Amino acid sequence: MRIKHRLAPLPLLPLAAAVMLTLPAYAQEAEGDVQQVVVSGLRAAEHATVQTKKATRQIVDAVSQDDIGQLPDFNIVEASRRIPGLSVVGGGDATKNRDIYQRATIRGLDSRYNLVTVDGVPIASADQTYRGARLEMLPAGLVSQIQAIKTVTAEYDPHALGGQVNLVSRSAFARDQDRFFVANAFAGRNSSAGKFLSDQKNSGRADATGAAIFGDHRQFGIVVSAELQRLPSNAFSELPGDTSGAGWTYFTANGARTPFNNLSATGQPAPVRNQDFAFDNLRERASLNTKLEYRFGARSRLSAFAGHYADKDTETRYETLTSPGSAVVPTATGGRYALGDVQQGFTYQPVKRRTNLFTVDGLFEAGANADVGVTASSSKATYREYRQMIKYTTNPRAGTTTAQTLPALAYSYTMAGGAPRLAFDNPQAATDPANYKGLYWRDINRDLDNNVDFVRADYKHNFKPGDRGFGFNLGVNLTRTTQAWDVRYQELVPRDVAAQQTIGTLASVLIPARFPTYETPQAGYLLPDRQRAAQLTSTYASSFIATNQLANNFADDYRDTEKVKAFYAQGIYQGERWMLLAGVREDRTDVKVDGYQAPTAAGSTAYTPSSRSSDYRFLLPSMLATYQLDADMRIKGGVSKTIGRPDFAQYAARKTFSVGTDGSLTVNQGNPALAPREAWNYDVAYEWYLPRGGIVSAAAFYKDIRNEIFTTSAVGPATDYQGRTYSQVTIAQPLNSARAGLRGIELQYIADRFMFLPRPLRGLGFSTNVTWLKGFFNQPMSAASVANGGPATRRSSGLIHQPDFIANATLSYAAGPLDVRLSYNRIGKALESVDQDTRERDLVAMARNQVDVQASYQLSRSLRAVVQGQNLTRAPFVVRQGAHRELLNNYFPVGRTVFVGLTYEADL
Repeated sequence: MRIKHRLAPLPLLPLAAAVMLTLPAYAQEAEGDVQQVVVSGLRAAEHATVQTKKATRQIVDAVSQDDIGQLPDFNIVEASRRIPGLSVVGGGDATKNRDIYQRATIRGLDSRYNLVTVDGVPIASADQTYRGARLEMLPAGLVSQIQAIKTVTAEYDPHALGGQVNLVSRSAFARDQDRFFVANAFAGRNSSAGKFLSDQKNSGRADATGAAIFGDHRQFGIVVSAELQRLPSNAFSELPGDTSGAGWTYFTANGARTPFNNLSATGQPAPVRNQDFAFDNLRERASLNTKLEYRFGARSRLSAFAGHYADKDTETRYETLTSPGSAVVPTATGGRYALGDVQQGFTYQPVKRRTNLFTVDGLFEAGANADVGVTASSSKATYREYRQMIKYTTNPRAGTTTAQTLPALAYSYTMAGGAPRLAFDNPQAATDPANYKGLYWRDINRDLDNNVDFVRADYKHNFKPGDRGFGFNLGVNLTRTTQAWDVRYQELVPRDVAAQQTIGTLASVLIPARFPTYETPQAGYLLPDRQRAAQLTSTYASSFIATNQLANNFADDYRDTEKVKAFYAQGIYQGERWMLLAGVREDRTDVKVDGYQAPTAAGSTAYTPSSRSSDYRFLLPSMLATYQLDADMRIKGGVSKTIGRPDFAQYAARKTFSVGTDGSLTVNQGNPALAPREAWNYDVAYEWYLPRGGIVSAAAFYKDIRNEIFTTSAVGPATDYQGRTYSQVTIAQPLNSARAGLRGIELQYIADRFMFLPRPLRGLGFSTNVTWLKGFFNQPMSAASVANGGPATRRSSGLIHQPDFIANATLSYAAGPLDVRLSYNRIGKALESVDQDTRERDLVAMARNQVDVQASYQLSRSLRAVVQGQNLTRAPFVVRQGAHRELLNNYFPVGRTVFVGLTYEADL
């Protein structure tokens, strides 16, 4: 297996150097007695992580809280990127704030195909496009450990092509004390906050956890934790490539647009959708978790867990958009358009998410070597989004949402680092707010309700770690998931030219503040006041008419019901050196999709209810083997078959239409014919557990994937919509690919401490992990591409959201009351989307490096001061496109965040 990366040697240098330096010391130490070492602070988290890996049959990696209940990062998703083979991605919508990570990918497999579980049970998702819950909205106070399960055997849900992220909730019995209380309070600031309209600068985080063990025999335990967050931020971004990559195009000799280089007049792409965004954002989070535990007998236990998670993102996005109305003869350095249009406006888009989880879990002794396990859970997630969109433009066509171009707004552009920089022939035409008239007023509500009910029961005989001889495990799983999506869409436009005059221009609602843009430095943002602009629809109600939004109000709605029934059987042999685990799972899925059928009869506007049912069934084998080389070294290998069910929105026979102000039409549609993705997974791993809690490990894997699912975009044929024929049409739809594959290598090294160093330096600790990934899928090409001489399929440069390289390195130091950690994280370039017409419109997220720091100082037995700094170098998110990634698609800056706080810990 050959996997190349030109930057790979750099992270390997500290890994190789640290291993070579410490091996002689560990070998010498192993010859004598190793004294027991009490670990605390950040080192306690690494110690717990190593012990989890050592105690688990599967190939598992993890990150743990330290001894005061803190993760090594601000939240769960940030902490998960420290796990070997995991990378994290931000929001998938470039028109929203992207300055935080939201989800994790496992071994290059997108989070759509990796379940998120809490104590092994699935949790409902407050997200239409992802099955797994957004890790970013789950609180750090929920977990004691984040586990990445990479070899999925028969007892796990097979919807895990990369693996599963399992969050282990806190337990009252996890500590020596009968009662403890921990509270953390932080105040901080993001360097971007307060730089736009909002003057909110200060961030705050607070959490508290209390636990108690009680009863005559200490058989009862209870844990309660709560958390609050408030995080304001601002950002100024640019999006010249548009969300689909169509913001860059070629022009033929006769002035027509084309995605194909060979049909162009000059071979140079030109920018046709120059967008700048400015964001005001406030994130607020609140959570409450309670866990009641009862332990009886030698192994029997019963627990009930309840969690409530709420978050609200209040965001206002201001936009300036410059579009041409003529052709251009582009050169490598720039070009000029004889006609242009400029738009100014905003989108107010608050989102509320709520998730509730309730779980009952029991393990009961059924004999000397037998146990019965029963788990039942129910979770519900809701998503409520409101979008208020108001846009002004320089030459709107009354009664429509069409923006017309003008000679007065002719402009030229020059290229700077792959991004366009515009210069107007007449800057006054673009900067005078009196030149802008109202284009549209939109109110959009989007509601999601997701419910997951889960039951599992199993019987295990001689199956515990440490048992010897043969054993088995028999179990059943039942999962019922419903997801309902409802859109309510209203759009108003000025009735006629007279109404435009009555309503007035942008000057009547203008905010006096001015802010510069990236792409139009002569003409910055012209900012409408949101409340005054919205009030116009009431003040001049008779001057507005509503456009026909039947398609968006009905065609996008759906309700999916998915029922999964599974039975699994496993056999195990555990000897002194060998452990062999083999199993098979029968997994049957029934799906019912309710939606609306678009009218087909001429003149009909009625959407009729429709329903579709389907099912699929899989027999999924798995095998895992471990060979113990000696007391500290072992080799693991595994083979398994897993699946990746389509997202609920992909299942649905839905279709939405979006009319661009430049006269283009974008059609997003589901695909009821989608088949689940299937994968054969092959894994091998070597683990060496060092004295004092360190580890050296290596893993290699290969995944042979069929029916890969990807969302593609292509130029569509002329399409009739609302009585008008559109010639510039883009169609986006999920499709199955014929085949895909993924291979990778993971290396990990953790040194708890370096005892061979001089005494003042023995508090140093070091950990690092690196991952190389190489993936592909075979993508069917569009009819236009094939007609242009292209192949019927092409091989992609990777899987969606699969980085080519991941690296983490952490240097820590602990001495007396001081605990310090400096961390580096690199996520390599990753494919964000593919284009069905041409590779040049594939979107690639560029590699990103982030440096973080965390330090604490013990002020007293119960009080500790903590400082945390994240993204110290202010690394941005950058997406590029083009034949050689020379064109900018999206640039989103990310600020530096610093928190200072106190931790209080007491044994009550």
